[in-house]
Amino acid sequence: MAHVPAEQRRQQLVAAAFRVVAREGVAAASTRRIAHEAKVPPAVVHYCFHSVEELIDALMAAVFADVAEAAAVALRASGAVEHSLRTALRRLWGSYRDDPAGHQAVVELVAHALRRPAATMIVREHQCVLGTLAEQFLADLAVRNKTTWRSPTRVLSRFLISTVDGVLLNWLIDRDDAETEAALEWLAITLAAEAV
Repeated sequence: MAHVPAEQRRQQLVAAAFRVVAREGVAAASTRRIAHEAKVPPAVVHYCFHSVEELIDALMAAVFADVAEAAAVALRASGAVEHSLRTALRRLWGSYRDDPAGHQAVVELVAHALRRPAATMIVREHQCVLGTLAEQFLADLAVRNKTTWRSPTRVLSRFLISTVDGVLLNWLIDRDDAETEAALEWLAITLAAEAV
């Protein structure tokens, strides 16, 4: 086997772990399964990570960074309040439709982390990043449209993230596009009504 720098090998193993989790779930993410997916001997996994949990933590950090990056792109003010909200919500949902297995893996990784006190901070930091992005989006929207919000943006941003999470989780379960579009439309109208 050709020598590969440790950091590059770690990234290769994280990518392999993601494919395993997206296809088979967190429970399938064993050293042997990930090594097989990465086409390396199991010893390589142990060389790069002290444990499978450390590899899963690295996977969570990478996946949550990707989710935050996608959210940052989606949550951009682009005109009137309702239009911007509707556009942002469609962008967020679009990433789910493009990669449902990847987003199902995110849901599993969150649930997995909440059962491990050492990993709970990774999830909390991720939620904090998403909350900050949503709060900044709402603040930018208010400035751009010379308006204010009836409720504090920290409350509205939490409502926005929590509702989107629930609607998109429902979509992962039932794949009902029409109901999801209706729910996101309601959310855009409801939040826009908070602008004064």
